Amino acid sequence: MRAAALVLGLVLTAGVAGCGAVVPGTARVAAVPSTDRALIAAYVDASNRAGTAGPRAQTDFLRASQAEGTPFPPDRCFGELTLDTRLVARTLRPDADWTPPATLPGAARPVGAIYVAAAAVTVRRGSTEVREDVGSKHFVVRDARVFSYAPCAD
Repeated sequence: MRAAALVLGLVLTAGVAGCGAVVPGTARVAAVPSTDRALIAAYVDASNRAGTAGPRAQTDFLRASQAEGTPFPPDRCFGELTLDTRLVARTLRPDADWTPPATLPGAARPVGAIYVAAAAVTVRRGSTEVREDVGSKHFVVRDARVFSYAPCAD
């Protein structure tokens, strides 16, 4: 739903601004240290490799890298499903004000550098694609380690 609203907003903005319109302001590249960018890319690669190894291996990987203070999805969320995540790397940016939508009682904000990127997640049962979801994926980098938030795949 967020992705549809974003696309609609972009279309409406483009229609109002018109081609060739000058938008005031200064373009800025989001400040993401190259080390954090590399850690996040390695995390996504490791998650996808775990998915290739099977549902149990990926569930174990995602559970081990679940960010503190957020509940891991129930076991029914994965079952025989795996996730293949593809980030749009150029969209990776800091998102320091973000808090997880579901947190455990008394949980504090995530500790570390918080980033968000556009992502396409393909849900598979074996080698069969069940569906593809497009949205945002958040990451927390702390002590040279990446933590994230496992979605419910069912």
